[in-house]
Amino acid sequence: MRILILSPRFPHALGKADSMTVYRIVKHLSQRHEIYLACFYDKPDDLRHLPDLEKIARGVRCIPRKKWKSVLNMGWHFLRGDLPLQTAYYLDGEMREALREMIREHKPDLVYSHLIRTSEYVKEPAPFKRILALQISQTLNYRRMIQHIEGPLYKILYGIEYRRVRRYEPAIMRRFDSCLLISRYDKESLDGHEGLANVFYSPHGVDVDHYTRMENVERENAILFCGVLETPTNLDAAMYFYKQIYPLVKEQVRDVRFYLMGKNPPRAIRRIAEKDPSVIVPGFVKDLRPYYSKARVGIDPLRIGAGLQNKLLISMCMELPMVSTSVANEGIAAEPGRHLLIGDTARDFADAVVELLRNKNKAENIAREARRFVEEKWTWEYHFEALEKHFVELVSGH
Repeated sequence: MRILILSPRFPHALGKADSMTVYRIVKHLSQRHEIYLACFYDKPDDLRHLPDLEKIARGVRCIPRKKWKSVLNMGWHFLRGDLPLQTAYYLDGEMREALREMIREHKPDLVYSHLIRTSEYVKEPAPFKRILALQISQTLNYRRMIQHIEGPLYKILYGIEYRRVRRYEPAIMRRFDSCLLISRYDKESLDGHEGLANVFYSPHGVDVDHYTRMENVERENAILFCGVLETPTNLDAAMYFYKQIYPLVKEQVRDVRFYLMGKNPPRAIRRIAEKDPSVIVPGFVKDLRPYYSKARVGIDPLRIGAGLQNKLLISMCMELPMVSTSVANEGIAAEPGRHLLIGDTARDFADAVVELLRNKNKAENIAREARRFVEEKWTWEYHFEALEKHFVELVSGH
């Protein structure tokens, strides 16, 4: 097959979750198919990864995303009241023309659009099959955002986006041949989901060979949270844990330390580390595996979000015994008590963390079962082979 992939972010192996997912898709599909890629990039430094893409894709077009143009698009569509602002943000005439040229030149059998940010580019009927990879339900994501985000201005802005994505997602899905979602929770959050017959569940996976516990690293009496700390979802999770759960843990385990790992920690996170010597915020770290290996307990106290939490999968793969909320576990469906512990109140979460800190045998059993679970169900190959089969069946008409 000839497959054209459209990505809102520059794909590479060490990028953010969506960037990494697209890179893995390109790498997997290129083994048996002709892959062409069109993507935006935010800064010239992104292009240092271009040689990696050109080794696996037949053709790559990289379009600079101009922030001023994105802001104007958002303003215009905010006034019009039609598109979600995240979709308006990625509208670009240069990208539209690049896609037209690539379609004329390469005649793809299938075009894959990643996230609703790119949904407007190929929404019209075409002589090729069209796939929209929503991945998560933004309806569910913003609904939870409104419930937990602090600040009246943010609640107003997220409320506006929530109403738009709630209308937009079911409508745009009906215009594509197939739409990818990570879990049934995402689909069931959509208005009129019973009538959406073109949904294919397609989670992503973990590099189980790379994310392997470093046996030469000793465990510390420490808790680890890892994520991109500047995002509202991870910032809320980190602040919720520190303010409401961590004090309950420290009442019982006084010498515990808390590692807050992730790129671009905002001022609110850095201020915690300045005031509390038991909290460590290293900032950007090229290789996180030593931290996964030395912490005794990992946490994912997510309250806002949808789809699949990659940080939870990575932690489980690293044999770090985890405590998470039910929200964080939705897309993964790990078995509570066997693969991880669940805490949906501050007290329950704290008690679960303390139990794993104190009960070494239980922590080791959960860590071992979690790694086995990821190896069986959550490798990249496991899910991408099913997705590739879906592509083939879609194009062949079966």
